[in-house]
Amino acid sequence: MSLSKYDSGQLAQAALLVPEYQSPDQSYLLASSLDELRRSNDAAESQTGGELTRIGLRLVPDAFDDGAISGVRVSELSRLAPEIRQLRRITVRGCFVRGKLDGLHGRELGRFFRACYESAKQMTVSLPCAMPYLCVEGGLTALAYNQAEHRETLREAITAAQIVAMQNQTAFYAKLLIT
Repeated sequence: MSLSKYDSGQLAQAALLVPEYQSPDQSYLLASSLDELRRSNDAAESQTGGELTRIGLRLVPDAFDDGAISGVRVSELSRLAPEIRQLRRITVRGCFVRGKLDGLHGRELGRFFRACYESAKQMTVSLPCAMPYLCVEGGLTALAYNQAEHRETLREAITAAQIVAMQNQTAFYAKLLIT
C-alpha cells in the first residue's frame, strides 16, 4: 500500500452529527504500516531543511479487526515503537483509527468510539508522540446507518462520540475528526 494524503473534502457532513467535530488545518501523509513509515522517512532524507514530515498513523483496535483492514494493530504498537522511534525524518502527529463497523449501532458503536480514544492514548504512550488529531475513520457512515436503521440508538452513539470529543479536549487537547 502507498501513503495517501488525507482528503479533508470527505469531512463536510460530520459537523452535522457531532458538534465537537473539527476539520484538520494541515495535511498529513497517512501510513498504515511500518514499511510505509520507513518509505516516508527515506523520502524525507532528500528534503532540505530541518522540518520533519508529519505522519498520521492508521490504527486498528483489535476488537474491531476483521483481518482485512489496513493499519497497524493496536496490539502491535509496543513491539513496533522502538523501530518507529528510530525514523528521524518523520514525526507521528495524528491517529487515524479504523475498524469493521458494519451493522454496529448504539452501545456497540459507542464502544468503537471509546476504543478509538484508548488506541490514541496507547499510541501517545508507546511512541511517545503528540496527538493534535484523533480521526475516527468510517464513524460518519456508521452514524448515518444508525440514523437510518436504528434511530432509537442514535443518541447512544452520538453521546459516546461527544464523550470522546470532551476527553480529547482535556487529555490530548486534540481535535476529533469523524469521517
